Amino acid sequence: MKIAVCTLVAALVLATSITVGAQTPPARIVVHDETQLPRFAYPLKMAPSELLLADDATFAPFAATVGADVDKTLQDYDIQDLSTLREVLQTKLALQMLAGDADGARATIATIRADQPKADLKLLTDRLYLLQLDSRNGANATDLDRTFIDALPFDVVADSVKQSYGSEQSVTQDVLVGFIKHDLDPIYARTGTLDGPAAGELVPLRAQLRFVLPLVAVDVPVLHAYIAQHNVVKPDIWAARDVRLTPAQVVRPVVVGIWDSGVDLIDYPANVYVDRAGKHGLALADDGSPSPKYTYTLPPTTAAKYASEVKLLDGQADAQSAIDSPAADAYRRFLRALSPAQAAGFSFDMDWISEYAHGSHVAGIAVRGNPGAKIAVARFDDNLPNLSFAPSDAWLKRMAAGFAATAAYFRANHVRVVNMSWSDNVSEFEEWLAKTDPVSDPKTREARAQALYADWRQAIERVIAGTPGTLFVGAAGNGDNDATFAGEVPASLSFPNMITVGATDQAGDATTFTSYGPTVAVYADGFHVPSKIPGGYTVKFSGTSMASPAVTNLAAKLFALDPALTPVQARALIVSGATLSSDGKRKLIDPQRSVALLKKTQK
Repeated sequence: MKIAVCTLVAALVLATSITVGAQTPPARIVVHDETQLPRFAYPLKMAPSELLLADDATFAPFAATVGADVDKTLQDYDIQDLSTLREVLQTKLALQMLAGDADGARATIATIRADQPKADLKLLTDRLYLLQLDSRNGANATDLDRTFIDALPFDVVADSVKQSYGSEQSVTQDVLVGFIKHDLDPIYARTGTLDGPAAGELVPLRAQLRFVLPLVAVDVPVLHAYIAQHNVVKPDIWAARDVRLTPAQVVRPVVVGIWDSGVDLIDYPANVYVDRAGKHGLALADDGSPSPKYTYTLPPTTAAKYASEVKLLDGQADAQSAIDSPAADAYRRFLRALSPAQAAGFSFDMDWISEYAHGSHVAGIAVRGNPGAKIAVARFDDNLPNLSFAPSDAWLKRMAAGFAATAAYFRANHVRVVNMSWSDNVSEFEEWLAKTDPVSDPKTREARAQALYADWRQAIERVIAGTPGTLFVGAAGNGDNDATFAGEVPASLSFPNMITVGATDQAGDATTFTSYGPTVAVYADGFHVPSKIPGGYTVKFSGTSMASPAVTNLAAKLFALDPALTPVQARALIVSGATLSSDGKRKLIDPQRSVALLKKTQK
């Protein structure tokens, strides 16, 4: 993608130079991390959810301004991260579709596909846009779609096709408008503007509503027939690699820190750590002050709906896997019946339910098959953009003190391995400020976000560096991007006592969402992984958040088998025991091999 864009820009500049007298074009700014990109602000006269559905004359000035900024960004900046470049090009593509520029749209799609690192996305990205373009001349859309889909290699595209099939059956205009009400309207309400990332969400969604959503009725039967025809379930490589310890094998219990949103310990009675004070860890409230609660507190309105809405998670997981179960049908019917306001409310609830359930789900994966594992809770809320108050220096000072106390707890209680299934970056702080601070100037907001992020990052670095006797296991992130380019914390950090984990499906193939980069050392199962959440429910979640505790699980078993292991040694055993994926691009953990390597060193 980067080469194609550079070539196109160079050709345009060359043509202009010949016309005006062979002037030397200015060098493009090489962008090595997300903070080097320009920031934009777009004043609006109406809420984004209203602008999304406005007539063309009303939307056109906004689209023109965004388009000029997109073109200038591509012209002036050499974006090194393919995922970030794709986001800019996706906005350009949406604007071309809305403007009726079919040739330009085709060229942009070709550019986007050219540099896709994942084979399935190289084949499938923006296929419904292409279908819309191909059917404009009167060709039958169903025939075109079936011809294209039937020719796809199922072993390559299975996960992506199933996810498309599941999501398309649940999407309605009202649901999408509701998501904009939840995501973007609060930014407008506070500042009267949208920033660049928000505009990059709104413009493509308008194009999708106009050109993609009408094709769902065509696409769903085609995908259903394609999936049914092949009906091949990928083999599960992880069960054969698993290691389950017996009590007799545990040389010494292992304290496993779950640094997350909290854990409902009632689901893990045999795996609860009790310190000398009779406590099970420590917790921080949203404002950074100490809290006595090991689980997060849901907003009252969400808590009232928890029992009913959490049951939808099973249906969501089935729908994502193209499993036509009663639960999946119930989930789809629920979404299709929502009004925009109800969809916004449901999105709000799911944000908090996911946060509330997250740590418990992670804990179950981390201690599975290890009777020697003891959970120590380290709770804080990582859902920063949804906090109702603006970040402040005083808040950050309390959080830094809380993180220091967390590190002290890890050291004092000999916590051998800590799982960190969360991620923060500058953009997240910018989004938080956009929702809670009236300052609309994007450069001012960026500077403030960078200052907050720098202190936040330093506080987390101090925890890891200051606790050398503990192995920290981090999730790579779910942005399908380079975690280092995005500045994700902790995923972009590098310490001898830390390992970062990406996600694959059950067969060891990279998921569509997993992030990557030089700090990502190994991969583990992160696709529809079952575990407990508060209330005794077992649900399936997907994400690198689920892959990370699989590595924490392995590390805890290694420490249980050999308490003398150092974090550096345990990390080496995990990496050395991993095997290459079939395409040679990922190291897949293999607990049995790592345990065998440990036993070999003990002889």
